Amino acid sequence: MHICINSVTRGALKINKNLPPCRRRRLRITPAHIFPTGRIFALRDPLPAYNDCTCRKSTGAVVMYNILIVDFTSYRKTLESLFASAGYATRSCESAYDAMALLKSEDFDLIVTEVELPGDNAFDLYNYIGTYYPYIPTIMITAKNIDDFFGRIFEEGIGNVLHKPVNGEELLSLADKLITKKNIFGISHYLSPAGGEIRKIRITASGQIQKAIDLIIAQIIEWGFVITSKAVLTLILNEMLINAVYHSHGFTKEKEKRVPVTLAEGDFVDIFFARGESRYGISINDYKGKLSKKRILDSLNRAIEQNNLILRAAESGEDVSSLVSETGRGMDLVRKLLAEYYFVIKRDVRTEIILLFDREFARTDETGSSLKIIEDLA
Repeated sequence: MHICINSVTRGALKINKNLPPCRRRRLRITPAHIFPTGRIFALRDPLPAYNDCTCRKSTGAVVMYNILIVDFTSYRKTLESLFASAGYATRSCESAYDAMALLKSEDFDLIVTEVELPGDNAFDLYNYIGTYYPYIPTIMITAKNIDDFFGRIFEEGIGNVLHKPVNGEELLSLADKLITKKNIFGISHYLSPAGGEIRKIRITASGQIQKAIDLIIAQIIEWGFVITSKAVLTLILNEMLINAVYHSHGFTKEKEKRVPVTLAEGDFVDIFFARGESRYGISINDYKGKLSKKRILDSLNRAIEQNNLILRAAESGEDVSSLVSETGRGMDLVRKLLAEYYFVIKRDVRTEIILLFDREFARTDETGSSLKIIEDLA
């Protein structure tokens, strides 16, 4: 494996700073590892060590990750306290310019930034991070409706935006998973099941979708949860399951024609559902891993553009029926109607969409929607 080298000192090589902090380690080399051209060939790949890493910085028995918080409002102190109480080290600043300066002088494992910043805004900061520190995950926070600037989110490829005031548990859970990429799959890592009870339904054909939804809703009601709108929950699950059965397995044309399909032998979609003390969760899994952050953002952006088109048409009387499609409808419903959800992806391996519902599922406020995509590209 060839590795970019910053320097060689005392028989050890120092890995390029663009690698994640846990992968920056010195590797012992000998003359046998140096080609005549001077290029160094490293026999040890630091990636496995990075994947096994549980910390970036350690002081004695205390293990800490370093979080950079960028926010010019007083909410910065709230975020500092939240991360500090969870055992994180934090640095904070008020502008994109100051954040760039800190990034040059320190190692960070996560950046949490307000969308609107003095001078250069968070989108400029995100672009800078993507160019020079692409391995550092970023979470944006805002008090505004993200639909108002989703075009920029799509252009910059931003996968995680939370609405202020953030749910502390949700932010800490997301931060841990973005940093470590550990325990990102499995509903039990997002919801503590009461009595460890997790149920599963396996689907191998499109004709099984509605029956599965009926069984899930019946079980949730039996658990004692109130489903204020069965129609909305049914629509969300139907859209997500259709996508998993059709799109993930290469049946996009069949979906457009509304043709029933049966998956190939060995292919299936798993639905897990579980209850906690005050909420329940449903996860939809396919084992193709064809979904990506880019595709999710593209679908959501199209759905938002179509919604805006319909609203304008309602005012002008223009006929836009030929311009309206179902693209992104299911994902957009999830984003707008669920307080907590996750799109979790490991490329070409698995996609899991995790939906978490409060005891009484009846959310109607769409302005507080968020975006959470955990993508493991390793």
